[in-house]
Amino acid sequence: MLWSVEKPKNSGLYWLDIVYKNFYTKLFENTDFEDCFCKEFHDVLAESAKTNTMFTTVYAEYHRLDGLLQQEVRSIFANHMDYKQCFSSTDIIIKTPSAGLSDFWKNVKSLATYLYSTTIGLVCFRNACKEEADIDVHYQVYKDLNGIVCCFCGTEEMMEEREIEPEDGARSTEEKQWRASYDHYLPKKLYPFLSVDFDNLIPCCQKCNEKAKGEVDVLTANGVRTLAFYPYEDERTVELEASLARIDEKLDMSVDIINIDDELHIKAISWNRVFKVIPRVNKRLKNFNRSWLAPLFNGVTRVDDIREVLRKEIARCDKVMKDEREAFFKSLCFSEVATKTDEEIQALMYTVQEVYSGRSLG
Repeated sequence: MLWSVEKPKNSGLYWLDIVYKNFYTKLFENTDFEDCFCKEFHDVLAESAKTNTMFTTVYAEYHRLDGLLQQEVRSIFANHMDYKQCFSSTDIIIKTPSAGLSDFWKNVKSLATYLYSTTIGLVCFRNACKEEADIDVHYQVYKDLNGIVCCFCGTEEMMEEREIEPEDGARSTEEKQWRASYDHYLPKKLYPFLSVDFDNLIPCCQKCNEKAKGEVDVLTANGVRTLAFYPYEDERTVELEASLARIDEKLDMSVDIINIDDELHIKAISWNRVFKVIPRVNKRLKNFNRSWLAPLFNGVTRVDDIREVLRKEIARCDKVMKDEREAFFKSLCFSEVATKTDEEIQALMYTVQEVYSGRSLG
């Protein structure tokens, strides 16, 4: 991640996660189904038949498992509840269900998906909450706290409201909702117990969420546990460097992770593996001279003036990087340009002149 983010402190939305995890705790204690929920949530179950049915199915399927499989479920649940520790330590091996749990696990994932995609947005759920439980309001508070640019790539704005519906298809108009969309940082397909845990729900852009990350596990690479950034708690973030190199008599810009052999570097490797930011940015930088440098240098003819223009633009980008696409990388790249000799800056000025004379496509 390029910067840490802050989760809105109070929201009735967080109550669903409490109810959901408490259901499993009570289930494992062999509590009667009705006693697995607080009084307020019984109103939700009464008004949302699908929510009720999915909880009932998981409850019944768990009690059909033999003792060893029930023990395995309890072990996986306890293991996944320790997920925050996994980001900075590989000592915890993340447990996955055996083949004997395949049917039960399918029902767990269906319940998890439905809670996030539908229950959390139902009127009956919002009415049962003691605090504001509008996910769009929560999303706006998040943006007020953190800006509108994706903290994982810095190149795109976070996703706006979109149509959300259960994986198995909406059964009614109310089930099919148009609302803010979050990324399950640890994918709900692999970590269904965290499906409505807002410590695991982090807004990002569509490219990071769907085109790059998808259902990739940030904590495991090729079956091996690895470290990863946890945006709500990690203060240290990825360290990048820009390089302006002469290639075939042209000065070309690229960015990469600073190669330091420590925990931060390992987390940075995971970040790039999952979100593919470095190749995405370097693809854009193939047009660095034309797209970023030329508009900044246009009309400026003296090296000293160029350096002042760079100084001001770097300062501006540093201030707006959470609200303006690409500002983070513009600051990084322009800072690299500012370190160059007068001769190298003169060469860049010549490149800009070629751009505006129509002779260069670089």
